[in-house]
Amino acid sequence: MAILLLIIYAAIFSILILKWKYFEVKGISRRYLLLAFALKLCFGFLLGWIYTDHYTDRKTGDTYRFFDDARIIHDSADEGFGVYLKLLTGIGMEEDELAMKYYMQMTHMERSYSEAFYNDNQTIIRANALIMPFSRGNYFVHIAFWCFASLIGLTAILKVLTRYFPRKRIAMFVAVFLLPTVLFWGSGVLKEPILLLGVGLFFRGIMRFAYGEFKPRNALGFLLGVTLLILTKGYVLFALLPASAGLLLARAFPNRNFWLMFGIPHLALIFLIFLGPLISPSFDFAQRMNLKQIAFYNVANESDSGSLLELPALTKSSDLLLNAPNALHATYLRPWPWEWTNFLYIPAALENLFLFVALGLMLWNFRRPYGLAIPIIAFGISTVLVLGVLIGEVVPVLGAVVRYKMPTLIFLFVVIFGLTDHVMLQRRFPFLRKILKKL
Repeated sequence: MAILLLIIYAAIFSILILKWKYFEVKGISRRYLLLAFALKLCFGFLLGWIYTDHYTDRKTGDTYRFFDDARIIHDSADEGFGVYLKLLTGIGMEEDELAMKYYMQMTHMERSYSEAFYNDNQTIIRANALIMPFSRGNYFVHIAFWCFASLIGLTAILKVLTRYFPRKRIAMFVAVFLLPTVLFWGSGVLKEPILLLGVGLFFRGIMRFAYGEFKPRNALGFLLGVTLLILTKGYVLFALLPASAGLLLARAFPNRNFWLMFGIPHLALIFLIFLGPLISPSFDFAQRMNLKQIAFYNVANESDSGSLLELPALTKSSDLLLNAPNALHATYLRPWPWEWTNFLYIPAALENLFLFVALGLMLWNFRRPYGLAIPIIAFGISTVLVLGVLIGEVVPVLGAVVRYKMPTLIFLFVVIFGLTDHVMLQRRFPFLRKILKKL
């Protein structure tokens, strides 16, 4: 029955990919999107198998510990739909003794340590509980749901890129859909698929603002993207704000130098880092990031994580800037090939080698951005730098770094491909032209 249910939902989602107008991407055949969905399913099953056969403690493996808590919420429906609804939304839960009885059975709704951000465990637990009436509690059916959700977000990103990089559609498809880290972590029963959905909807909305194409009917998707980012990874939304503000400022003053207008919010952020503690403790970014770093160390110690990184302490505002180069190195260049102590690091290390090759080809065939491509390149560079620094300064576990850098990897490769002169590259490597013609 479980296999039949999985086949039914996979078929439904496949039909939506082939028929729904949303998945109409200029220059990209729907069969490529269908192939991407099939790949995501394979990687989602792979992640589930790894957590089943190699990380057998369901209380420490993210994919199962959140799923098992969601099952408790689902089972509460036996006591009445009202109990289930209270646990699902959190509204009126504390006043209901029956609801609290089920709440106390869950092990990851609350954390044993404090940190400066919203507890996003609740988001994935309740999202899985929302799906369970349709999945009948089958884990692999949830994989299909989350693969499709992330596909919606990734398609939103691709729709923007293919419009403003019409001659680099295949390259942008690779950057969005085919990076191993994105395929692996963005296809499981985890927070990352929800994050990708949020990033995609947010990015498309901001670009519509930047290009003067935003319409009232687009507001719902944009607001949904913002909400999902807040509920899953609030720091990602924070990292996207300087670039977003820069685009809106450049849009408001179209006759001024774009890079000057785009840079103003970034300079304001630097000033706020130093002046924030004098304004209010809420703006003490060093302290807030230090709390997050401590929280990660707590998790690492509780779960006996390997590959711990020795991160510099964040005791004052200047540390955030002084440690930035080391943070970017940790985020984008590690693990090195000799750090393949965990087989999960191998795809990431190979991806890093691909990154070096792509960077080398870009420098050899560099072309300055122009026209409508400039805002996208600017947004990508800002996201890569700000989010890369955030991750590299607060995440002390190499395996977690590999996972958390997933959304920014997309923008990193978008920037690299966007700055590469594809005509010159094809002249130097004629076989690329033959491959592209076949595609």
